[in-house]
Amino acid sequence: MKQKKHKRFQTVNQVKIEFTKKPITPWGGVASVIAKFLEVIRFREWVERNIPIKETSNNGKGIYEKVIAQFLTVLVGGFRFSHLSWWGNGIDILMRAFGLRWLPEASSTLTRFWNKISRQGLAEKMGVSGRSFAKEVIKWERLYEDTLNLDSTVLTRYGEQEGAKRGYNPKKPGRPSHHPLIAFLGSGYTVNVWNRVGSASAGQSASDFFEQTRQMLGGDFRVKGVHCDSGFYLIEFIGYLEERGFYYIIAVPMWEIFQREIMKIKEWSEVAKGVEVAEFRFKHLDPKWKRERRYVVVRQLVKARPKASGKQPGLFKEVEEWKEYRFTVMITNDESSCPEEIWRQYRKRANDENKVKDLKEGFGLASFNTDSFWATEAVMVMNVLVFHNLIHYLNRNILNVKGPVEHLRTLRSKYFIIPGVLGSCGGYAVLRLSVNNRKLKAKLKYFLEKISLISHRLNCIAVGSG
Repeated sequence: MKQKKHKRFQTVNQVKIEFTKKPITPWGGVASVIAKFLEVIRFREWVERNIPIKETSNNGKGIYEKVIAQFLTVLVGGFRFSHLSWWGNGIDILMRAFGLRWLPEASSTLTRFWNKISRQGLAEKMGVSGRSFAKEVIKWERLYEDTLNLDSTVLTRYGEQEGAKRGYNPKKPGRPSHHPLIAFLGSGYTVNVWNRVGSASAGQSASDFFEQTRQMLGGDFRVKGVHCDSGFYLIEFIGYLEERGFYYIIAVPMWEIFQREIMKIKEWSEVAKGVEVAEFRFKHLDPKWKRERRYVVVRQLVKARPKASGKQPGLFKEVEEWKEYRFTVMITNDESSCPEEIWRQYRKRANDENKVKDLKEGFGLASFNTDSFWATEAVMVMNVLVFHNLIHYLNRNILNVKGPVEHLRTLRSKYFIIPGVLGSCGGYAVLRLSVNNRKLKAKLKYFLEKISLISHRLNCIAVGSG
């Protein structure tokens, strides 16, 4: 008589370990909330008409599938193309939820896709698409005025990427990098991004970048003010803004000449505990600086404000009266606002640092790159102007209407990582989310209902392909 074979199994604290072939995903929140949002706004139509990549191969499986694969990689916390596999379990559920015929399983599929943008002309078309997308989302919120904040950041590179040059790189001195420019609105939307070689200075091409951004926003949008960090303290850019009638507040490098001007100040006004403000007028000897301009100084007492922003200048470190303070200096052409108001306006720009951090850590700005300079810029446009603005709109209008806008990694832990199993009922596919918390269940139902009521649809006019 043949002996019956017994299955061998492992246990953990008397819990038997088995395997199932049922479609299960850890990303039930993505497969429900995000997939529903993209369906409602007709994101597929926008992608297929506006991404300037034309697939000619008979084996091509669709542009939309590859864009969604990258978006999924970002949403689940990936920050490189090689992290494509992070959402791999439950791929059947993601395909059904996002209405896809196929999803790539190799990162080379995405890098080959983006490397088709191999020349500047195609990258510029991608930029036009990204800026148009940003403008449309802004109009959804009926934003017709806001501050425009410019920033630059350093992206360290470790390969042989085009344009990766040695330049200013405070965290990795001597390492090649890219040095992109980014434009934000005060409301948090990103409205432009340029990739630049690593040897570019912070404010290089600032006027051209600003002009392109302003034209994209259109004549019916009012730029209330321009806020920039000290890398944009350039007379050419300052003069450009003044000639066109824009109010600006720009941080000033803490050069020795300004340290000496600060030491001349006799009167300070306290505006908060440990915070004092003052102002002076100054003109550089360089003949390009044809007149005096207004400078506002903020000093913060470190004992009262341990997390005070600003710098401790070298001249002050040995002077008893000054060594306990941190200083910030700003130049402005706003002559009507008092120093405190100038400081409070500029303080809002501090959120840009958090925004850049979110773009780097949440949306892969620092690491999604290819060997091609222009392909890398196209990826930046997609991650910064499209994916980020989609999530930012959801944040402001659905997920956190009353509270502060949350970073992507926070949204991921709260709403996206939800186990889900695919089943069927009455001839319909059913995604069953494993949610025991009553508050979270109510929130998810509310999110899906609110998304269903969104009346906005993306303008799908194509910008051209090649």
